[in-house]
Amino acid sequence: MTLINAFLIEENLKTVQSFETFSKENSSIFSIVGKAKSVKEGFKEITLLKPNLIIFSATKENINDFETLSNIDFLEAKFIFIGTNEKEAYQAFKHHAVDFLLKPINFEEFATSLKKVMHYFERDLAYLQVLNGCNNEWLSQPTKDFFIVSSVDKIEIIKFTDVLYCKADGKYTEFFLQNGDKVLSSKNIGEYQNIFPTANFFRIHNSCLVNVHQILRINKKDGLYCEFKNGVDLPVAKRKEKEFLKYLRVN
Repeated sequence: MTLINAFLIEENLKTVQSFETFSKENSSIFSIVGKAKSVKEGFKEITLLKPNLIIFSATKENINDFETLSNIDFLEAKFIFIGTNEKEAYQAFKHHAVDFLLKPINFEEFATSLKKVMHYFERDLAYLQVLNGCNNEWLSQPTKDFFIVSSVDKIEIIKFTDVLYCKADGKYTEFFLQNGDKVLSSKNIGEYQNIFPTANFFRIHNSCLVNVHQILRINKKDGLYCEFKNGVDLPVAKRKEKEFLKYLRVN
């Protein structure tokens, strides 16, 4: 299921096409379910489709018609405003937009905006859990089994189980996956250690976090080395050896 179902209100064809391209490249997380040139044109379709995100061109006409959208009776959608000048940002935040982006759209910035949208979704979900006492089956879903890495033109959705290991590269982190792919993130490895499940991942070295379920064997000659199916051996730091063996419950 796509996490973000967006309705696009925009009359510029190039801008529409750029969003459609981004949607195709990131279809597992972001989808454009409908589009219109103006609020008036798209109003009926929005009420039927019930998107959870509306990308809103901040023209004078659309701003004047904004209230018709805010009165639609369905779970409140989030808004990202797009416009041609920074003055329109005032209108965006006046109408409680999650973010405002200048045209032409920088899709690295748009990926960051989507992260903000998902943060709002999580906050709303937490609020609903309090109100409903977590009795609703939808509200009591288990913790998500994936994490997100955004780049200039893509949002990568990576399952924890697909990660062999990740290595620090300065301020960056590089992920090595089961299928042989490599994904580079601009976040440091410490941030990922904080969100990765501790039952699966152990930091064997300052620069390396490994998925213990992907280790083929541990070589003990001249120290501890974790061997993976891609033929790579990663050393366990001397100061980490006892802790690592205890973690693995090795006597």
